Amino acid sequence: MLKKTIMIALGVLVLTGCVNRDEIYANPPQELVDGVNQLMPAASEFVHEAEREALANGIPLTEQQVALADTLGVLHPENVRLYFVDKLPAPKDPELLKIAKRVGYTNPNMAGYTYGYGVWINKRYKNQRNLIAHELVHVKQAEALGLDEQTRQYLMQMYVYGYYNAPMEVEARALTDHL
Repeated sequence: MLKKTIMIALGVLVLTGCVNRDEIYANPPQELVDGVNQLMPAASEFVHEAEREALANGIPLTEQQVALADTLGVLHPENVRLYFVDKLPAPKDPELLKIAKRVGYTNPNMAGYTYGYGVWINKRYKNQRNLIAHELVHVKQAEALGLDEQTRQYLMQMYVYGYYNAPMEVEARALTDHL
């Protein structure tokens, strides 16, 4: 039922062609809101679990990275942990995983994810300064919204804009592409 409801809402977006996605995001269809709300328990569990794992196993920012975090507006860079892994996490919930794949969130080319203060970085990209900066913008967003609200807004943005054009992603690129 959830999949059908969200697909109907997405179909409306696609069929309307040149729509003002900002207007849709500001006033989303109730079906989309309901669908995201149904996903939230699994999404919240996933992001909190991923944050806990990164905090438990990650390393603190270096002095240079703390300075970068300060520049980007992170309030508590001392809480951030970078967790370098061979494989980034994916949702275990089957419905959430399907949706993550569909909107382009989960794919083998992803370099990093941020869950609150836990920043997961694929080891292949360990030395990319702009990647860490990009993820620190997501830390700042989580600080401003709280992890659950950031997750809710991120899901909504994935549906309305897609991964690349999601406002949180656009902001992260805009603040870090010049670095």
